[in-house]
Amino acid sequence: MPPKHHHEGNVVQFRGRGTRAQLREALEARVPVQIARSQVSPGWVHGYVIGLASEFCLVAEVSDAMQFDGFLALAVGDIDAVEQDPGRAFVEKALELNAETIPQIQDFKLDDWQSIAESAARLTPLVSLNMLDEENGEVSYIGRLTGAESDALILQEVDPNATWYPDTGAYEFPGIGSIGFGTQYMLLLAKIAGMPPVPLPPEAMPAS
Repeated sequence: MPPKHHHEGNVVQFRGRGTRAQLREALEARVPVQIARSQVSPGWVHGYVIGLASEFCLVAEVSDAMQFDGFLALAVGDIDAVEQDPGRAFVEKALELNAETIPQIQDFKLDDWQSIAESAARLTPLVSLNMLDEENGEVSYIGRLTGAESDALILQEVDPNATWYPDTGAYEFPGIGSIGFGTQYMLLLAKIAGMPPVPLPPEAMPAS
């Protein structure tokens, strides 16, 4: 299992049978959790479950600085452990000291990757499509959602230096591991990058 993020206290298991039942308990109890996806990534996702549908859930992530830092949509089928954070008392007290309250998002659709991405794009300028990778678990592609095809999301990427790519790329649904948005990093990246240029059509791009 992946290493713990908060070491204090004991792990409290949720009583529900099955991942979705445990996520439902976490959502209703409004307690900090740690979520493992050992087949996708070796680390834990830390935060609060704030949304749940039949196949996807939405987590408000908690950073090491004990502040809410964005949201992450996960596939329920990829989750193999949902535990109450063993440092629950510390996390709750630290969030209180930081004047942090559990964020809520109204009318966020969790039907499929497309509805998740479109809901996120309505709230924030950039989304992160975290694509499955055999060596690295997930590789993040950050940019502006420009549309969707029958089998993929279309993204105009921005690089780590806040420079927009001139074209768009297609990211197929089966390759998506998670979708993130609203982190401080992405909000700053959007501010520095500014408005994206109108994407060039494929025929206008130089041959590779």
